[in-house]
Amino acid sequence: RALLTGLLLCAAMHGECSAFAACRSSPRQSSISLAEGQNESEPDITKTNELDDLTNNADNAGSGTWNPLSLALLRLGFTEPAWTSPLNYQKATGTYKCASCGTSLFSSSGKFDSGSGWPSFWKTISSDRVELKKEWDGRIECRCQKCKGHLGHVFPDGPQRGSLDAMELASVPETDPQIGYKVQNDVNSSFSRMPRYCVNGAALKFEKES
Repeated sequence: RALLTGLLLCAAMHGECSAFAACRSSPRQSSISLAEGQNESEPDITKTNELDDLTNNADNAGSGTWNPLSLALLRLGFTEPAWTSPLNYQKATGTYKCASCGTSLFSSSGKFDSGSGWPSFWKTISSDRVELKKEWDGRIECRCQKCKGHLGHVFPDGPQRGSLDAMELASVPETDPQIGYKVQNDVNSSFSRMPRYCVNGAALKFEKES
């Protein structure tokens, strides 16, 4: 009986994985457009075996994590379930780094509670740390500039400029995207919105400031 139960559980899990893959293949629409000069590409179908390659190659030095969930997010572009990451609830001061290569990507000063269920940021920590790529379904993917690990997506519904610290606004990196919702095309309006980097928590590691 125990063996039969185990086989049924395996079959159910396999079915859920297949359904998840089918959901990811359905097209979705987005109103966000990339700035001129940023990357737009067709879907990359070469990533299907990357997770196996990473986990089976003990000499691979391209990843700083062997966590299966982190690898699925960073290398295969999967999305973790909302509200499951401890980093979504992290309030301490510190730095959010890439779980793969350790590059500093976001600061706690740029983090905000978006209510989305994923760790969210309205700016990066420095120029050229996060790169953007338009996906086949119109969404804008954000990736670690150094190792190309998938982090999440960027949306135009970040916090209003008027709710943010003026000094923090003045330090927004020049390479951050200008895709937040604008009021009457006024970028500097207090009612205009900043971008929202919606990031998988397992793609990050948090370093608390000492």
